[in-house]
Amino acid sequence: MGNYVMIFTALGAAMVIVIVGSFFCVYQLYRLVQVDADCRGLKHPKLWGLFAISGNGQSGLLLYLIGRRKYPVVNMTREQSLCMDKGKKKFGVGLVFLILGAIFCVCSMMILNP
Repeated sequence: MGNYVMIFTALGAAMVIVIVGSFFCVYQLYRLVQVDADCRGLKHPKLWGLFAISGNGQSGLLLYLIGRRKYPVVNMTREQSLCMDKGKKKFGVGLVFLILGAIFCVCSMMILNP
């Protein structure tokens, strides 16, 4: 009985890590697209950010990436460049949390079903 409690606790912790990592990745993707759209001179960069994170299977992001080719980077300030670099690093950290949480979740399930 005590062993199952530990396994379910580990599984719950893994799920929390996966959820936190995924929300963090989605927010960072929103910020990256917003800054990129602003640098390219697109109208309504916040709307483009929302559009990029919406959709099934990231279809919004693919459409944004295809559509942005028509708009070269007009002006990128040093602040925006730093924001892009930090956002990429933070997205990577969120992705690591997501992957580690998923691995931990699968391992917990494998222990639960011997």
